[in-house]
Amino acid sequence: MRLLPKIILCLSSLVFFSFVSCKISRYKQSAVKNSVLNRSDIIPVVNNTNATKFQTTIDVLKNHLTGILIVKQTDSASTRLVFITELGMKMFDLEMKNGEMNVMYVFEPLNKPQVVNALKKNFKDMLLLDIYGKTGISFTDKNNNTLFRLIKAEEKQYFTTTVQNNLSLQETFQKRKRTSKILYTYNNELKTYSLIKCKQYGFVKFYFELTQIPKTND
Repeated sequence: MRLLPKIILCLSSLVFFSFVSCKISRYKQSAVKNSVLNRSDIIPVVNNTNATKFQTTIDVLKNHLTGILIVKQTDSASTRLVFITELGMKMFDLEMKNGEMNVMYVFEPLNKPQVVNALKKNFKDMLLLDIYGKTGISFTDKNNNTLFRLIKAEEKQYFTTTVQNNLSLQETFQKRKRTSKILYTYNNELKTYSLIKCKQYGFVKFYFELTQIPKTND
């Protein structure tokens, strides 16, 4: 009977590694070419100096936060992100400047290194704040979608676009393990991403949901 737990453990490991390999294997293609990722390849989430607002949900450490995320590109090198709860309390204030995400303010209960780093990385990834001008590879999958891959140290980012060049999926892997998955819904009439959903895997799990609030002409 002692062999049974070992057999179950081995089978579980095989299932896990098969699952992970299957997830990353869809990105293995032979026909690839070097490519510098430009705004014409993937439509940006933030592309002007007007403030963009998202109705936002963040789930982390058993906390469920809801409020408004305000994103403003202040100049060609800087983007400011401020999250305010429905009660008007500022939870964090981040600034992306010259390729670095800097913390201007974090509400003390959230001011833990793992949480802060996850906020910085996930918002940088979701809003596509540091991908343009980077050199990677491009290829086409069996559904005729164009995919791009960027490599940062041991991290690999894959971007799946539609024929209209809007982003539909972004996945990040550390070696062969998926660390995050981001889904994008693009509104063709408004020419903007109306919904972004992000799930971070690992020891500290995050879930983000950003619904863009349409701009008014007032």
